[in-house]
Amino acid sequence: MEHRKRIIPVVLIVLLAFGGDYAYSTNRLPFVSTASVFVDSVSGFIEGEEISIAAEIGGRIEIVAVDEGEAVTKGQELVRLDRATLDAQLAQAQAALGTAQAQLAQVKAGARAEDIRQAEAALAQAIAQRDGAKRAWDNAAAVRDTPQELDVRIAAADAQLKAAKAQIDVATANAVSAKTRVDAAGGVDQPSPQGKQLVNQWWAAEATLQAAVATYNGTLKTLELLNNMKAQPLTLNPQVDAAKAQYESAVAAVTSAQARLDATKAGPTKEQVNVAEAAVKQAEAALGVLQVQSNKMTLKSPANGIVTRRVAHTGEIAAPNASLLTIANLETVKLTIYVPETQIGSIKIGNTVPIQVDSFPGKVFQGKVIFIASQAEFTPRNVQTKTERVNTVFAVKVQIPNSQMELKPGMPADAALK
Repeated sequence: MEHRKRIIPVVLIVLLAFGGDYAYSTNRLPFVSTASVFVDSVSGFIEGEEISIAAEIGGRIEIVAVDEGEAVTKGQELVRLDRATLDAQLAQAQAALGTAQAQLAQVKAGARAEDIRQAEAALAQAIAQRDGAKRAWDNAAAVRDTPQELDVRIAAADAQLKAAKAQIDVATANAVSAKTRVDAAGGVDQPSPQGKQLVNQWWAAEATLQAAVATYNGTLKTLELLNNMKAQPLTLNPQVDAAKAQYESAVAAVTSAQARLDATKAGPTKEQVNVAEAAVKQAEAALGVLQVQSNKMTLKSPANGIVTRRVAHTGEIAAPNASLLTIANLETVKLTIYVPETQIGSIKIGNTVPIQVDSFPGKVFQGKVIFIASQAEFTPRNVQTKTERVNTVFAVKVQIPNSQMELKPGMPADAALK
């Protein structure tokens, strides 16, 4: 019995010793401050980088998706501005780009067969008008030089006019018939060789009709000129000059029609392609500007953090560059400590510094020295005791990774000096 009594105090002493050691190692002793377990440390406050969120483009605020104190992640939508007007402008710019691209494709594709046929018909008509003007000029000159032949020439011109009218009737009937066959086969765009042949026959009939009309008009002018000459013999010289001028004009018209036909067959020039490509680039640039503006109508968080201030509300008008929200970036935080002059020599840029905060007793955060002041100062009053405030210290900034965002701005922290 006495032996058992002697064992109990020994067990109690051992238990107390182990319990005290555990409580001290985990910083759970009621009489030990949890502010710091570092023997040689300096204190400061956790600081977070504040980011002001502002709109580059003004507009009515449609949505404010966060509030003060709310945690946000990088890329999260914060504020959205109304973009109805901008969407309409985007639709117009996209349509303009589509038009420019279609025009470029048309220029690169070159002339259609129909365009070539039309140019050939215009040339044939110009040639017929030139030939008619030449005959009118020759007739006018002959009548002026041999007046006795005027009646003969009038009769011949009248016969030619009737023949030309008959050619028009025949050509009109042929053109109508050819057009009817093309329509019956399904229209101008014919995929089969037989269909294309019908289209070509129609175009040829139309060209013949235009040439017949040009011949008739030229013959009619010749006859009118001859009749005028017979009625007014004194005007022969001016009429000859007028007929010559009409012929020269008709020659120029043939040259112009031939040039248009050659250009149509040759396809687009390099300059025409360049102009069309420039129009496409201009339309793309205009669309790009609007798309950039559209993206700027939605404001997103540039980093993980906490909303520390909100001044924007739904329905308000946001002015350009006016702050709407403030976010504290907590991915990395900083701690500014003040190292005594006697210890600053042991601190180097890049040194690792153990840090502890009251909110996480027993947990040590690792920071890195990123700045050391080049000039000493007196200890700030909110950092050290009254007796230590007169000491000269150097400000040292420590950067602390904070991926879990456990450290918040304003938390007191202790850093160990090695």
